[in-house]
Amino acid sequence: MLRYLLLVFMGCFITSVACAQGVQNGTVLEYKTRVVLQGIQVENKTTAKVVVTDKAGRFSIPAKTGDLLVFTGAFYRPDTILLTNLFGREVFLTPKQTTLGEVKVTGTEIKQPASGYKAPDFHGQTMVYQRDAKYPEYYKGGVALRLHYWTKDDKKRQKEEDFIKNQQVQDEIKTVFNPENIAKYVPLTGDDMNDFILLYIPSVKTYTSTGFNLTTYLDTCYKEFLKLTPEQRKAGHLIK
Repeated sequence: MLRYLLLVFMGCFITSVACAQGVQNGTVLEYKTRVVLQGIQVENKTTAKVVVTDKAGRFSIPAKTGDLLVFTGAFYRPDTILLTNLFGREVFLTPKQTTLGEVKVTGTEIKQPASGYKAPDFHGQTMVYQRDAKYPEYYKGGVALRLHYWTKDDKKRQKEEDFIKNQQVQDEIKTVFNPENIAKYVPLTGDDMNDFILLYIPSVKTYTSTGFNLTTYLDTCYKEFLKLTPEQRKAGHLIK
């Protein structure tokens, strides 16, 4: 009898555990713009299972309530979610701001990380802690830069890096300024929508400016667009 009760208990326990397991489905989007994000890594910290979002920003990962999901991407701030249910959900990630890269201290030197990223403010130079002139064994605070003259290769490399960064931003602008996404902000369709995008798709300089806000920008452009004649609305085709 005892053995029978034990088997029943174990069967119920296994069933309950199996029922608790499931799958978390969702979509990862950029905060405010709602642009779907491809290639975002989704990790279940409880099970160490990792998946990546597809072209539509969707993901599906084995999970159960109580698990922790961590979302990370190269250009976005990481986010962590505690699962209280397994309903489909939307996850929003915030773009990283342009900041001074992380530095690592080795002895008295502060070196750039091995990832290859170079702090734009210091052009990848090595920084050292400043010592007291009279007592060199003591630090007096602050850091100093060990500068070197830029060679022709340095300038070429910087030019190539700037070109790649510019191309990446242009690709992002094209992703944001597509009819399907812009229709969420302005009530235009068909030829009017195409004319609007051709006229007001922003430059890299405008898009990456500190004060740029997509909603405000589109609202201002839409008001201007309504004031244009049919001929003026076609001006974007000439620019293209």
